[in-house]
Amino acid sequence: MKKQDNKKNPKQASGTARFETGLRKNHLWLAGILAITLIAFLPAVRNLFITFDDMEYVVENPFIKGFSMSNLRAIFLGDANNLGNYHPLTLLSYIVNYSFSELHPAAYHLTNILVHLANTLLVFQLSLLLFARLGTPREKLLSAMTALLFGIHPLHVESVAWVSERKDLMYTCFYLLSLISYIRYLDRKATKNYLLSLFFFIMSLFSKGMAVTLSLSLVAVDYLWKRDLLSKKVILEKIPYFLLSFFFGIVAIIVQQAQGTTKMVKFDFAGNMAFASYGYTQYLVKLVVPYKLCGYYPYPVPQGDSVPWFYFLYLVPVLITAGLLVYFILVRPNRTVVFGSMFFIVNVMFVIQLFPVGSALMADRYTYLSSFGLFFLMAAGMGLLLRKFKSPGTVLLIIFMLYLATLAAVSYQRCSAWHDSFSFWTDVMVKYPAFYPAINNLGVLNEKEGQTQKAVEFYTSSIKVHPDNPKAYYHRGSIYGKSGRLAEAISDMDNAIRYDKAFTQAYINRAIAKAMIKDHRGALADLDWVLAREKNGEAYLNRGILKNELGDYAGAIPDFQEAINLDPSCLKCYYAMGLANFHSKRYNEAIAAFSSCISRDPGSGMPYFYRALSNIEAGRPEEACMDLQKAKARRVSKADPYLSQYCR
Repeated sequence: MKKQDNKKNPKQASGTARFETGLRKNHLWLAGILAITLIAFLPAVRNLFITFDDMEYVVENPFIKGFSMSNLRAIFLGDANNLGNYHPLTLLSYIVNYSFSELHPAAYHLTNILVHLANTLLVFQLSLLLFARLGTPREKLLSAMTALLFGIHPLHVESVAWVSERKDLMYTCFYLLSLISYIRYLDRKATKNYLLSLFFFIMSLFSKGMAVTLSLSLVAVDYLWKRDLLSKKVILEKIPYFLLSFFFGIVAIIVQQAQGTTKMVKFDFAGNMAFASYGYTQYLVKLVVPYKLCGYYPYPVPQGDSVPWFYFLYLVPVLITAGLLVYFILVRPNRTVVFGSMFFIVNVMFVIQLFPVGSALMADRYTYLSSFGLFFLMAAGMGLLLRKFKSPGTVLLIIFMLYLATLAAVSYQRCSAWHDSFSFWTDVMVKYPAFYPAINNLGVLNEKEGQTQKAVEFYTSSIKVHPDNPKAYYHRGSIYGKSGRLAEAISDMDNAIRYDKAFTQAYINRAIAKAMIKDHRGALADLDWVLAREKNGEAYLNRGILKNELGDYAGAIPDFQEAINLDPSCLKCYYAMGLANFHSKRYNEAIAAFSSCISRDPGSGMPYFYRALSNIEAGRPEEACMDLQKAKARRVSKADPYLSQYCR
């Protein structure tokens, strides 16, 4: 086998030649594939950013808003890689988008679609190489089938129509380029192709950590090429790939741990096995029949609960897969089946939640690259059927084309689920009515739009679905508090705290409501509880305001100072600090506080008024006139008598 590696293999050489000649002759094939794929995903261009990672990755991410050394340092050294992903190249692509279009979502979605089109083209190229190597008849047709399945499949809508998942598109693009370069290396024995493969692998790793699986995919390619996997040459070739995989795998784990995303859902190992098997089976089924697709698949039971017995039945498909692999490796060798199966398994095995990362049971995006293995097998199977049943071949092709048309139609329709935050969370709620966070999120969205009654209805529905739901109580209670329904607000905050003993903001909001009904002792107790556990600017501010109302001005001043230390831009803090100093007869300190307030918000009248009073009380009435005039100009009527008295 070692000699075979060093000797020119006629089948390998002819495979590459057929591939390159085929590309030159297949412009119409490629144009048709790309056109159909573009039509299937074109609705995504009209989509907006959604409140599911897009805000953090793009809209509110300061590191993508311009090329600068500080931004590049943050992107490559980890500070900008929030939400538990190390993907500097993906963030750089957002910088390019921002440079041309700032935050216009259409440009970001169009970029995603273009990268997906490039990936579809690369899938065609890779398939052509593989089918040419296998000597499969009609390799162009089968490659087109594989590429179309990849290009238009509804499971790929998540990766394409969601701006935050550009990392899937980019790492897959470089991953496929690395595979193609490696295959060219095998056929040509040209070192430059091997180095090019390594370069694209590094680019893939910088796009998303999931690219670490390429090392194992290359072993699958070696198996398909009938190489001796234990030969010294083959092993030495793989060492750089495995070292890179190991290094970037460690980096990915470190970033995930820093963001607290390494384990968010906890079951015992048996439960994780059951859910992992369920996810694996669902991926297989949905790749053939894409039903009940969703942007978020919650666990069917809360963590800590026992796993329903029937989920353990999903171990059966896993065992069947393992048995078939052994059969096609040892009993009836079929390298095509083994390669396709191994490619799928290798690229999905780290995301089937055997060791949970994140809070979702599965995700459509995890099939973006791994699906190539199954699509390659489906096309190979279609080729086998066409060879065995030559007469009804046309019928088979028509059926397959109808299947493809159905997939394209579903993808076209599915893009609308990702149009905006409302459509996204509504789709999740419809698919999983018991998933209360989706209902909560719809409440938050309506509340931001000023639709408070609708928001209350969503929060109430969420509580009915899941009574021990602190966030729903908190949000509903906040609306009640703003509308003056203080008793109901306090009751909801009580429940929020009951189900989440460490819910800091619920304590603060309950304190505000208690203060409004003159329960000063209860309000102070809540704020003291918060500040005994953490430094919280809002708690310091509200405790200071409460102390001002109680006449404890000397006690209020340190609280306002702590609030300012935590948030130097806090306007309310400076104003309240000025009032406390004014009533404490510390007029110079009051003037300084009101001046800080005015410098940050020159449009407000009351700071001018109280700075004028502070100057008057300090014996400097001549310095008060201009402030009194500015206060009057800003409709502070209380300034009139002072103007008459001091500024004639």
